[in-house]
Amino acid sequence: MTKDKRSKREVILDAAYNLFIDKGYWDTKIIDIADSAGIGKGTVYEYFESKDAIFLELFKTKVAAGYEMLPEILSRENNCECKMKKYIETEMENTSSFTFSRNFLMDLMMKSDAFRNPALIESIHKLVADKFRIMFHIIEEGVNSGEFRKVDPLLATISVMGGVNFFVSINFMPFAPREFFTKENASAMSGVDFLDLIINGLKP
Repeated sequence: MTKDKRSKREVILDAAYNLFIDKGYWDTKIIDIADSAGIGKGTVYEYFESKDAIFLELFKTKVAAGYEMLPEILSRENNCECKMKKYIETEMENTSSFTFSRNFLMDLMMKSDAFRNPALIESIHKLVADKFRIMFHIIEEGVNSGEFRKVDPLLATISVMGGVNFFVSINFMPFAPREFFTKENASAMSGVDFLDLIINGLKP
C-alpha cells in the first residue's frame, strides 16, 4: 500500500470519527464521510466495505491501541500498588481522550448493526479479557507478596474492574443515575481520591 493510500485512509477515519461524535453514528452516512474527507463516495468504499467496518477500525486504532503499551509500562514498576495506579491512570487517560457523547453510545446500542459485527465483538472481547487478565495478575501478585491483604484475586479483580469502569465512564454512560450524577459533580470527582479508595481497600 502506498503512502498516499495510507494517508487517504487516515483522512477517512478522522472524518468518520468527528462525524460520529458530532452527528451520531446513526445519522452519519457514507456520503457525509466522503464529503468531510474531500473525496468521492466510491473512494470510501475502496478502503472500507461499510460504515460498521469504519467503526471497527476506529475501535482498534483509537480505543484498543491505547492499551498496547500497558504491559511494558507496568513492567517498569517495582510494586503492585504502583502497577495498579498506572493501570487506572491509563484507563482514565484513554477514556478522557474520547469525547463520545451519550447520544453517540445510545445510537450504537439501540440503532446500529455495529455490535452485531462478529469482528467487532471479538475485538471488544479481546480487549476486555486482556485488561481483566492484567488486573488479575497485579492483584494476585500483591496478595502473594503480602502487599495486599488476603482476598480472592478473582473477586477482587471483578470488584476493582467494576469500580474503575464505572468511574471512568460516568460522563459517557447513557443510563447513569442522573439523580446522583450531575455533569458538575461527576466532573468534580477526583481521580486521586478514587485511586486512594481502591488502593486502601486492598491494603492489609
